[in-house]
Amino acid sequence: MIASARRAGGDLWFRQAICLVCLVLPLPLAAQDDVKEAAGSPAIATSPGVITRIEFSGNRVTQPQILLQEMLVKEGDSADPALIERSRQAIMDLGLFTSVLAVVEPGDDGSVLRILVKEKYYILPVPKLNRDEDNNNISIGAEISLDNLAGLNQQLKIKYETDNATGLSGGQIDTHSLSYNYPRVLGSAYLFRTEISQQRLPVEVVSGSVLSSLYEKEAWIASLQLSRWLNRTGSSVGWQVGGGMVWRRNNYDYVSETTTDTFQDAQAVGLTAHGQFIDVRDYLFSRQGLEYGYNGEFGAPVLGSDTRYTRHEFFYRKYILLEGRPHENIDLQARFGLSSGDIFPGDSSAYSVGGSRTLRGYASGSFPGNAFVLFNVQYLRPFFGYYPLRGALFLDVGNAYPSNEEINLGDLKWSVGIGFRLRLKSFVKIDLRVDAAYAYDTGEYKFFAGTREVF
Repeated sequence: MIASARRAGGDLWFRQAICLVCLVLPLPLAAQDDVKEAAGSPAIATSPGVITRIEFSGNRVTQPQILLQEMLVKEGDSADPALIERSRQAIMDLGLFTSVLAVVEPGDDGSVLRILVKEKYYILPVPKLNRDEDNNNISIGAEISLDNLAGLNQQLKIKYETDNATGLSGGQIDTHSLSYNYPRVLGSAYLFRTEISQQRLPVEVVSGSVLSSLYEKEAWIASLQLSRWLNRTGSSVGWQVGGGMVWRRNNYDYVSETTTDTFQDAQAVGLTAHGQFIDVRDYLFSRQGLEYGYNGEFGAPVLGSDTRYTRHEFFYRKYILLEGRPHENIDLQARFGLSSGDIFPGDSSAYSVGGSRTLRGYASGSFPGNAFVLFNVQYLRPFFGYYPLRGALFLDVGNAYPSNEEINLGDLKWSVGIGFRLRLKSFVKIDLRVDAAYAYDTGEYKFFAGTREVF
């Protein structure tokens, strides 16, 4: 009864929030699609001299300061074609526009730099309906993405999803989450991120094939992070470093059968550290550049945590645009994770590998462990010169291991596959993705679909 009341109350407020947002939001501004579909739209410098005025057009939502803070030239600078082009591309790299054009024109007292942008849609409600390949589990839900809030490049995302729970207990898994990101707070070099999520799911104790205890678990996660660009001015390229705090809480409610001490309420609190180098170009349908960095988490009783633990994750991503072949890419990713201690008493693993974003030939969470390695390679090519639709060939390699001392690169799982990517250029970072993967070890096939790229 307690669990049912909690479920009803939590679901009601979250669904009402989504409905309210849908009602009060205005219709999205029409995105212009008459875009030259090439790797970039170069700056056109028709007059030398000093830039006496910078003007913007097409930014009906985006505030001018969001564009100005990415530019490498300002009023009073020389009209250097190279710096103007880098400024144009930096604005394009924000991911908010379908095209950006820079034109220098003669003015009465010097040169006028005109930046012409074509905005994307900034509101995207997405219904979610998924069925697994065995037709056992059905998940439904909704997600609302609000990009470029107030024209300041802020992002807000609200998500609700319910999924059938397999096993003797039956029931369902309910997930709610809300995240917010402000890349340059009030035009400064600081970035702010926060996220909160709640999940309810049945957990059970089974003796042989008999269910002996059934509980409902309520898991909360909340985090906040403040980072800063080391380059105070200019485009959002280079190093950003920062830190924050993460809070986790597991609560258990008795449902049926015999009570047990297996499930105990617990709390974990940790400090986080973050360092990342970013230098990635956005060409609307493809990317070029690299990013790499580190994320760490450190929990201790002095912070209010029930246990002491650490987590370290390193990552590297490179996007190679093949010369002379518009929007034809080879993308690489490597990830490596280490951990010590349990976030919650009795937890047996910190990581798991397998699923739509790691090893696509295996079911989600197939390989749990306290350390992991992962490598992804994919080749992307447009179909018949139609840039929004690209085919993909990919290779995933990785595994998880019991501890940091037991990492064995000779024991790796791998899968290969093909897929399709449809870039919805009028929306912010939306790639409709379908993948079919084959697992070498098991000889099985898995199929996945989503609205985001793997990395």
